Amino acid sequence: MKEVLIAIDVGHGLYTPGKQTPDGIKEWLIGDKVRDKVVEILAPYNCAFLHTDNDEGYTDESLINRLNRYIAAGAEAFVSLHHNAFTGRWNKATGVEVFTDNNPTEDDIKLANLIYDKMVEYTGLRGRGIKKADFTVINQNKIPAVLCEGGFMDGTEDYKVITSEEGQNAYALAVAEGLIEFLKLEKREPVVLDNESENLKNDEKVSVTYQVWDNVRKKWLPNVKDLEDYAGIFSHDICALFANLSKGNIVYKVHYKGGGWLPEVKNREDYAGLLGKVIDGLMMRTDIGKTIHYAVHLRSSNRWLPFVTGYNADDYNNGYAGILGQSIDAIKIFIC
Repeated sequence: MKEVLIAIDVGHGLYTPGKQTPDGIKEWLIGDKVRDKVVEILAPYNCAFLHTDNDEGYTDESLINRLNRYIAAGAEAFVSLHHNAFTGRWNKATGVEVFTDNNPTEDDIKLANLIYDKMVEYTGLRGRGIKKADFTVINQNKIPAVLCEGGFMDGTEDYKVITSEEGQNAYALAVAEGLIEFLKLEKREPVVLDNESENLKNDEKVSVTYQVWDNVRKKWLPNVKDLEDYAGIFSHDICALFANLSKGNIVYKVHYKGGGWLPEVKNREDYAGLLGKVIDGLMMRTDIGKTIHYAVHLRSSNRWLPFVTGYNADDYNNGYAGILGQSIDAIKIFIC
């Protein structure tokens, strides 16, 4: 099944002047929550994500850099998530809208319509229409691209919607369903392990080889084997993991900070994670009849957590490694 690359962008940055509600809630914070929800909704589908803004919101990535990044990466669609403002003081402005560039392609218009109709329906806010504008991030005709405005931050009625969990879910669902329909996304098949344990003798050693994506160096670090070393660099957040066994299969998934659990991956058929999204949880299982032990190191508290052996997101004692909300910067794995 083909993996579809989707570029998604949160407008502005955490410290961009003026981009906030009248009571001081930053537009980036609201948009980032919506973006995380879009990614979570689409996690079971055959897609990967490119985030063209600064993932922590600390800098306002230039518009031309955002544009160039998703074009160079060959994304198949781009969506920029925004919230509107009128005066900057409380007022009665209301409604959602979706923009294409001034010279839209048929695909631009199709994507805009799919998202816009659902935004109006799901958020319950007034529809202000599909519009054209010369916005840099969507001003190209190579890749279908739209910019969404999910309501007015200074509108007294819209504010209640866009700052609520229900309203953010509605915005995210509209974008996600629009992308599913436009890109004809399909759900991934569940990962099924082969039953190789019958062919494995009790005294047969199985090794695990693994590597991680370093979010500071922006690259994959070298492979490590078993406990000969750990994967990672202390104080460098990890975004993704590759792993495989010398015999049999390993299935694993990660939880990304501020979001949810991403789909399982098997061996090195894919990596677990989203480049640019820091992980804070890890689960692993095998089909070899031996126990997998895995542990993570927390960047903020500079400590290793105990090894765990389970595979259950509801079991915070032994079901996964990590403390949700705390970044992981190193991983250790062995099998016995």
